[in-house]
Order: sequence, then C-alpha cells, then structure tokens
Amino acid sequence: MTQDSTLRRARWPNEAEILQSLREEVFIDEQGVPREIEWDGRDAEAEHVIAERDGQPLGCGRLLPDGRIGRLAVRQSFRDQGIGRQILDQLLVIARRRGERAVYLHAQASALSFYQRAGFTARGERFEEAGIEHVDMVLEFSYADWDSAVFGVRYPSPLDELVLAQARLARRELAILSPDLDTRVFNSSELVSALRRLARSERQARIRVLIIDVRAVVSRRHGILDLARRMPSKLELRSLREHPDWDGDTLVIRDRDSTLGMPGSSRDPGFYRPGDRARCESALSRFEELWKAGTANTEFRALAL
Repeated sequence: MTQDSTLRRARWPNEAEILQSLREEVFIDEQGVPREIEWDGRDAEAEHVIAERDGQPLGCGRLLPDGRIGRLAVRQSFRDQGIGRQILDQLLVIARRRGERAVYLHAQASALSFYQRAGFTARGERFEEAGIEHVDMVLEFSYADWDSAVFGVRYPSPLDELVLAQARLARRELAILSPDLDTRVFNSSELVSALRRLARSERQARIRVLIIDVRAVVSRRHGILDLARRMPSKLELRSLREHPDWDGDTLVIRDRDSTLGMPGSSRDPGFYRPGDRARCESALSRFEELWKAGTANTEFRALAL
C-alpha cells in the first residue's frame, strides 16, 4: 500500500453506504455478481475494514463471526498497489485478536496465488459461485510465539498455545496460577522445555506455580512437577486450598508486563494482554498475596512417596 493510504475499521450500518458503493462497483457492475447474492444479509454481524486515501475509499473486506473472510474488493484503478493484501492482513489481525483458531474464504480461482502468498491453503475441489469459479481456502493460526493482544481466548486452545508463548517469551520471571495444572494446557513437552530453558537462561530466573488440587497434579505424573523436583531453586510449587480472592481462575504472568487470564468457567473467554504493564502489575499484586498464603512444595514431595 502506498504511504498516503490508511486502513480503518468500519461500522455497519453507519458506513453502509460507503461499503455498498465499493462492492457494487467491483462485484455487481464489474464482475456481474447478482445483487441478491452480494447482499446476503450478514453485514450487520461482520467486522469491516476500509482502505482510504485522502478520504476516498479504495477497497474493503469483512470478517464474519464464524471466521469467514470475504467481500474483499479493491477499485480497479487502485489495484496492484498492495491495498488488497493490507486489507487482508488487517482482517487476519482482527481474527487473531478474537482468538480464532483458523479463518477460511472462498477465493476466486484467478486470485488463488494471492491468498497462497498470505498463507492460505486450498482444500477440496473447485466450485462455481455467482457464476465465477472459486476455491475453498483455509489458514490455521499458531499462537505459540504470539505477542499481541487477544481478547477472546478459549479453552483449551488457543489457551494452551498462549501459555507456551508466555513461557517462550519470558526473560526472567513467570508466575502461574492454576487450579490443577490442566494437562490439556500445562503438560505439553514443548511447555516443559520452554520452562527448562527459562530456568537455565538467566541466573535470576524465577518460575512460581500456585495450584489448588495437589493430588490431581501428583497423580498425573505432571511434567512441571518433575521439572520442579529437578530444579527446586528455579521452579517453586505451592498449593492453596481456599482463598476469598481466588475463584479458580487461571493466570500466567510474564516479566511484569504480560498477562494471560482465563475465568474459572472455561465457557467464558479469557484474555491475553502483552505489553500492558499497569494491568500486569495489578494481576501480579494479586498473585503475590495468594502466593504468600500458599504452602511450600514439601507437600508435593511427601505425596510422591
């Protein structure tokens, strides 16, 4: 995209007229898409992105709640300037911030290479849609090294990958608050390796884990528990049976500036806020109070006998 072009999110129906004008010009007038197909009644539930230059709309795209990207349109005289790719990239950022595991789209066959360069993979046979040959394409996300905000974290994934990201990106400190170190989230070999690297990489590295259900962790032969036994000076485990300030939620705090949280009910979405020092300090202050009330890891050793 040229330097004087900008991207922004658009609201439906407030800016419906702008979006309708762009899409009618590209899809209905230029490509002959029937009006009843183009206006499918789903715009009110979608996230929309518009590209502009000097206040003039150049292109747009949308993301539906089910992760489908579509209606990606750029006015003919402004194509081949990277505008379409910038719109697509912004829609992908929005999808990641929602915690989507994957996005998909129906690409016009002529645009197949455009989407392949963005990381999409074709699946299934080609088909006709609105009289134009299309290909179903999908892009799966990985959050294992992700360092931008996500406001719709789901259990068990991408929660598991974001826990791994916290461990991989930590420079010195990691604090974990978890009722029972759920094996679907906390017991992968990748996470244990990341914790081991952190413990060995920095002389002052410190990893603290506070749980509720000690017996559940011990009975599972948990990888984090094994690591704590091998590196007790670096990885500390404590337990806390009951506390008015802990309702069973999960927290993973990294280096005093990044917080990953999941409510006690896994049905509700969690959040990932890297680079938010103020909120991280608040979460860490709460963790410190709970940590002080916890019991040292001698209990873990006794139960293992």
